[in-house]
Amino acid sequence: MANTLKETREQFKKQGKFHTPLEVATRVKEKYLKEKPHPKNVYDPTLGAGTLLKVFDDSIPKYGQEIDEEAFNQAKEELVNFTGVLGDTLKEPAFKGMKFDVIYANPPFSIKWEEKMDWRFEKCGILAPASKADWAFNLHIVEYLADDGIALVINFPGILYRGNREQKIREWLIEQNYIDKIIQFPANEFTDTNISTVGIVFKKNKTTTDVEFIDEENDISRIVKKEEIKQNNYNLSTSTYVQKEEE
Repeated sequence: MANTLKETREQFKKQGKFHTPLEVATRVKEKYLKEKPHPKNVYDPTLGAGTLLKVFDDSIPKYGQEIDEEAFNQAKEELVNFTGVLGDTLKEPAFKGMKFDVIYANPPFSIKWEEKMDWRFEKCGILAPASKADWAFNLHIVEYLADDGIALVINFPGILYRGNREQKIREWLIEQNYIDKIIQFPANEFTDTNISTVGIVFKKNKTTTDVEFIDEENDISRIVKKEEIKQNNYNLSTSTYVQKEEE
């Protein structure tokens, strides 16, 4: 059985999917989603086995979509108060028309996708590149987020500084004032990979245009003005804005 689990995880790695340990999911949720301790509903568009939704109380309605049948069945079995759909979130998005109070997600990193403009991407007007679906997942999440909601999305760091279309999507999101925080997590935070990971906190009801950059590994953070981000060509890499002081 251990071999099978290991093989499944190896396969997930090839697909850009990584297992999130429950204790990490809980810690990150308590730290960055604390302003919504009792959300009306929660959603994960790339559900996996449901770990990120497990950290919410059983009384909270949970919604999710997952492409892998085995993982989806596990989530369905273990989650309470859950409504789920098996399918491809980017190709056949479920729950159209719904808005969610909290979205907590860890989409697969930099996988290929079939570019197609639809209602989720029209406002931005720019599609994520075919070779890297990261921003397609993030724009999907922004579209599903309630006006007073909060989303925390775990991402591959490259999406914060890669150029071309991805830069233009970042520019649109900053100009819309939808990005609240950028978090650099320690490299060993997620058990199946030592790839460095980042978190993006999205909000639509911000009271300032500032963005907070947080380096968890070195325990430093800084509030950055939009003008400075603009001067850096909308590069959102944490190391651009916060550096550990040399002793």
